[in-house]
Amino acid sequence: MPRLGSAGWLLPWRLLAAACLLALAGPTGAQATSEQAIKVAFVFNFVKFTQWPHARETLLFCTQGAQPLDWQFGQFKGQMVNGRTLDVRHNVPSGEWRGCDVLFLSKSDAGVVDSVQRILGNAPTLTIADLPDYAQNGGMIALRVEGTRLRFDVNLAAVQRAGLVLSGQMVKLAGKVLQ
Repeated sequence: MPRLGSAGWLLPWRLLAAACLLALAGPTGAQATSEQAIKVAFVFNFVKFTQWPHARETLLFCTQGAQPLDWQFGQFKGQMVNGRTLDVRHNVPSGEWRGCDVLFLSKSDAGVVDSVQRILGNAPTLTIADLPDYAQNGGMIALRVEGTRLRFDVNLAAVQRAGLVLSGQMVKLAGKVLQ
């Protein structure tokens, strides 16, 4: 693990800060692409700043259904995250969700939110959704657009029930933190 004063420790925080600054920048000519890139950067940093109770060698990142961000998420396959190799699987069926370390839901997955909560229960799977009320409805991290800015909310109680630990720095950056 990088030491507090090492450059390796600072890089993830710089990436998260850069993603936050991009989110604050507002719309551009390529707004949809920019918004997708910012969402992917946020999600990747959420993964980097999460600790799992019984970490395996491979960190399995899953998406439910056909995702508009699948291609971007796929680019992370094989990267090292906190000493673990990231594997990315798309359109994972509900029967396999409990084997995922991270499950990402898009706006089109709003209809499966209740199923996710029921199937995963308190399994140590970080759930992230591009649904503004997801954290208020029992999910762990919700992405939402506020004006021209991308924000995220954290349901800390759900995270803790699953035995996961989020970086305190990340929690401080959240728009809303539900206890």
